[in-house]
Amino acid sequence: MKRLVLLLCFAAACTGPAPRDLVDLQSRDSVYVEPTTGLAYSGPVYRTFASDPSKVEVEGELLNGIWDGELIVYHPNGRIRYMGSFVGGVRCGPWTENADSVPPVSVYAELFREIESMGVYPPCEQAR
Repeated sequence: MKRLVLLLCFAAACTGPAPRDLVDLQSRDSVYVEPTTGLAYSGPVYRTFASDPSKVEVEGELLNGIWDGELIVYHPNGRIRYMGSFVGGVRCGPWTENADSVPPVSVYAELFREIESMGVYPPCEQAR
């Protein structure tokens, strides 16, 4: 809930649109659109867990209905499941995945797991 409140507060302070819940948008051919107009949506988005609507599961940014910018997906306990960036719907830069919702006991094991699970895509500047 804290993330959702912070996300909403941050958006209110910015000049851009308030974050939209992905369930309020429609997906047509992998493009998120406004259900009433059919126009591609641009702006910050989030989705909460169906099992606990007070917890954010996904937060990111859409540009013309496709992922553009940083995307973060969380485990139910709040630990980041994976995160990375998109440009025009294409993954770019480093992506990190934490398949386990519970971190390893040692910092070394956590760093090793993070390096092992990192995917590297073309730099975001080149993806544009």
